[in-house]
Amino acid sequence: MKFRCERDSLVEALAVAGRAVGRTGAVALSGLRLESTGNTLSVIGTDLDLTVHVSTEAIGLDDGACVAPAKLLADIVRNLEPGAVTIEAEGDKIEIGAARSRFSLRTFSLDDFPNIPEPAPPATFLSAAALSGALRQVVRAASNDDARPLLTGVLIAPEGTGVRMVATDSYRLALRDLVGSDALSGASQILVPSRALMELLRISGLSTTGRSGEGDDGEGPMVGLSISERNITFTVGEVKVSTTLLDGTYPDYRQLIPAEYPNRLHVGKDSLLDALRRVRLLVKDNMTPVRLSMRPGGVDLTVVSQEVGDASETVDADFEGEDLTIAFNPTYLIEGVDAVTGDVVLLETVDSSKPATVRAAEDTEFRYLLMPVRVP
Repeated sequence: MKFRCERDSLVEALAVAGRAVGRTGAVALSGLRLESTGNTLSVIGTDLDLTVHVSTEAIGLDDGACVAPAKLLADIVRNLEPGAVTIEAEGDKIEIGAARSRFSLRTFSLDDFPNIPEPAPPATFLSAAALSGALRQVVRAASNDDARPLLTGVLIAPEGTGVRMVATDSYRLALRDLVGSDALSGASQILVPSRALMELLRISGLSTTGRSGEGDDGEGPMVGLSISERNITFTVGEVKVSTTLLDGTYPDYRQLIPAEYPNRLHVGKDSLLDALRRVRLLVKDNMTPVRLSMRPGGVDLTVVSQEVGDASETVDADFEGEDLTIAFNPTYLIEGVDAVTGDVVLLETVDSSKPATVRAAEDTEFRYLLMPVRVP
């Protein structure tokens, strides 16, 4: 195998595919599979659960493939002088050359690298902007606890005339509807690992100029979806992100949503966020709650730390309902408010012990449910 590629294009391809490289397990999983065919370079990284496949243009000099150590190869190429980089693999070595720099690395056996089948072409498309916005709002609520694998996923299911995304870690729940999307038309719900979706978000940022397809109206970048019985593949430009779907029945989240809310607080998003961040400065253990005392004309924020001290701040707001004091994990509350689009946040509550909802005042497509913290 031998090819020549511009350093910056090669750096991006190695970095994107390298996000899926396994940190443990077989030695070959710590490598990237490079394959040169004609004038196309294909780079694959995988940990068996997540696979990232990147294609980029190159000047093909000799077709072939090899598996090179991912991190070392990426570090070397990143530190080369700008310009053309020539890579040649033969036997158990790979040679990297640019300007007056030369490196020689040991490669891994191609036979030890997993046989990754080519993902199926996209069967449907989603707006890249809409999907990115929805994922940023929802993925933050997924659990990081591998002991509860179902909660580490994001539920994607048909809902009415669109698609609904749901994530929860049992303390909070984020729900976003993509109205008018038929991406899962005729399909049942799927459960996608949140890690894969977070990588998709990062990779989408690296591929802002790529397009995997156009919508029926030809407007805006699109993300292609290909769903099989066990896997899902997202196609963003020349990047394909594939992951194994989680198997199991997702908890019935609908029963957690109160039927109605007697109390409603309308408050400026930026004012509330700034105040929350200030009073959270006294929270050192992420366990100390922030109390919200809601009343006509405003909301009083209070943090009391036995070891550090206390803080309070008042934020102007419009409140409808009975005066109420309710406490939340400040980090979770800040993340929920931050996810809201628009200038005004609506905080809906029942009482101090039932879930509250954070959403935009004029928008019901995104809702963030948050369990209150019991305080004396």
